[in-house]
Amino acid sequence: MTTSETDKQQGFAAGAHVVLRPVLEDDLAALAGLRAENPVEELPWTLQRLKQQFENEQEPGLWSADKRVFVAVRHQGEVVGYLNECQSKQAGIYWCFTHVADRLHDRDEVGCDLVSAYLAYKQKWHNPRRISFDILGCESDKAAWLNAGGFELELTCERMVMHRGHPESICTYAWYSEQLKQALAGRDQE
Repeated sequence: MTTSETDKQQGFAAGAHVVLRPVLEDDLAALAGLRAENPVEELPWTLQRLKQQFENEQEPGLWSADKRVFVAVRHQGEVVGYLNECQSKQAGIYWCFTHVADRLHDRDEVGCDLVSAYLAYKQKWHNPRRISFDILGCESDKAAWLNAGGFELELTCERMVMHRGHPESICTYAWYSEQLKQALAGRDQE
């Protein structure tokens, strides 16, 4: 195995189906295609736009202090999904969205694996208080991945975006740390 092949398989977290790691330049074409499939993306993502962002002199790559893009890579090296993470100014609060290639025969297994690998990574190396994912109301598959990972539906904003010519709601699924759950329960009892 060459060094570049080894680098492609190394990441922050690994599950049964995928490894999560930062985006490499070789991943940009696959990532552009995945971002074009994702109905939550606001702007059309092209390879040219991703290359421009990746080569930004101030913040090269797709990784900064408060915004990060992870790719989900099969153990054989194929990019099959991604996860965008934005960190709030308040420590331990993260906003995310994710997507797994529509064409995969094992898409649900990969999606569940991606969510659980990400949560395991955050809990091992960080002290997350709250992690949220936004999905469209019509994305029942992603809702199932999040539910399987311990996330709960927190908020539904009706008719927020147009998707395939129809208004869709945005659903926010959240995971809370035990400390935050206890603090919120104590506040509710007052």
